[in-house]
Amino acid sequence: MLFGKRITKLITITVLTLLVVVSSAGAATFKLGGLANLKSGYGQSMVSGTALAIKEINAAGGVDGVTFSIDWQDTESSAATGRMAVQKLIFDTKIDALIGCHGSTVVLAVEGLIAENEIVEMAMGSASQVTQLGNPWLFRVREDDALTAKVLANFTVNELGLTKIAIFHMSEQYGVGGKDNTVAALAEYGVEPVAIEAHNQGDVDFSSQLLNIRQSGAEAMILYSGIPDIGILIKQARQLIPGIEILSSSVGATAPAMDVAGEAGNGVYAVVSYSEDNPDEKVQKFVQAHVEEFGVKPYDFFDPLAYDAVYLLAEAIKIAGSTDHAAVRDALHEIQGYKGATGLEYYVQPNGETINELLLIQIQDGKHQVVDTIKG
Repeated sequence: MLFGKRITKLITITVLTLLVVVSSAGAATFKLGGLANLKSGYGQSMVSGTALAIKEINAAGGVDGVTFSIDWQDTESSAATGRMAVQKLIFDTKIDALIGCHGSTVVLAVEGLIAENEIVEMAMGSASQVTQLGNPWLFRVREDDALTAKVLANFTVNELGLTKIAIFHMSEQYGVGGKDNTVAALAEYGVEPVAIEAHNQGDVDFSSQLLNIRQSGAEAMILYSGIPDIGILIKQARQLIPGIEILSSSVGATAPAMDVAGEAGNGVYAVVSYSEDNPDEKVQKFVQAHVEEFGVKPYDFFDPLAYDAVYLLAEAIKIAGSTDHAAVRDALHEIQGYKGATGLEYYVQPNGETINELLLIQIQDGKHQVVDTIKG
């Protein structure tokens, strides 16, 4: 779907959420704060995902009579702006829990505030550091970057049976982190990459690096790149190394990446937390509800993840029998095997991780074919 179409829906979605809250006036309300870059597709996905979950929960009478509301603040993808936004949510809105942010930089910038003020944060930044801080109030409703690397390594070595593996990554932190995590994951199988190549964001000619990978004898190539770079890279790889297996982080499975890659994307494997092409009943029910509510399919994986984050908090309130912040935090750890709109099961770990499995998909004609669900 077009990004611009989603921009026009942002105000509508927010109003819908507010109307749901007003309709349940008089009942106890669990106040959520939302933290995202609201000018981005990622941020809008989080807005629509939470709006749908809140409307459903409130329409059903809430959780033991407790309804939900949400106040969204724009981070502009800035750590400083994110901190100011969280201060406003804590001291002005007086939130009970925080949803977001989708960016690890902002998550890391605000985690001290949420710990100091004893606010549960359902973060969606993927940097491994997020759950290595020892912050008992911080949970992650998204896959860890290290988990992506483990699943890619597991599948390449154990399922494809390949050990001559190259890594091609962008030079920004996302790519460097993916490379480092993959090197570590492959080492667990006694495998050392035969080639590691990098590129700068915005590059359009990858021939030099791809020729190096071809000369290394690599049978498979694992990619960590951005948009539209990764689509261009895949097209050139098919021309210069036609027999190589291509595997990617979730970026390679996004609609923009697949559009750029075109037919060259056929056969590419990718690791994702969500696919609208997943035939799982829970996934398809979510997609249908999203279309009925907003007239469009979910933009990306942040939509169902944000939806699930609200439902995980609702489940915790039900378990705790209370909206007390510490009680909700502790009850989250009792959630083991809750199946969400992603189609994955959430098992909350002591460090706040909630996802320990991912979908391995293969791209064919711009669609995802689910190959397997693989644990880290």
